[in-house]
Amino acid sequence: MKAPDKIYLDPGFSGDFDFATWDTEKKLESDVEYIRKDFLLEWLEAKVYKHNEDKFDNGFNTALGQVIDKINSL
Repeated sequence: MKAPDKIYLDPGFSGDFDFATWDTEKKLESDVEYIRKDFLLEWLEAKVYKHNEDKFDNGFNTALGQVIDKINSL
């Protein structure tokens, strides 16, 4: 089973994590949203590649590169 890109957990959650403890849709306003790290990295890397082709903004590419490095370090 492929992991969803986003899941939502009740902020009061404690105990064992399994498929029954999270939802793929926000049910309550208090639910906490989590994003799959690989999904975010794929999106950011695509942005860096696109802007490198366009030679858009070197500062933008540097900033995204720093974000990618930080996420990879987590």
